[in-house]
Amino acid sequence: MKNILITYSIILALGISSMVTGIHYLANIAGFISAVGFMVVFFKDQPTDLTEEEAQHAAKMRRYWYIVFGTGILFSLLFGSFWNSEMGNMV
Repeated sequence: MKNILITYSIILALGISSMVTGIHYLANIAGFISAVGFMVVFFKDQPTDLTEEEAQHAAKMRRYWYIVFGTGILFSLLFGSFWNSEMGNMV
């Protein structure tokens, strides 16, 4: 749980600082961290010898990781890609 909170605070700090300062690169960094995190969590092999309680806890933690990384992707889309006028000219 400690790792989730640390990662979430880093992503929130990058997203909020991108919103406040207008530097879209910070939101893109948050999105990159989230994209890599999604891949790590999604493709991680699950042990097959878990008890029912351990399996439920692992599923709950995986869901928390998805929420954290989804927040980073959201920040990246809102404050990074949509306002970035230098790469792709999306504005």
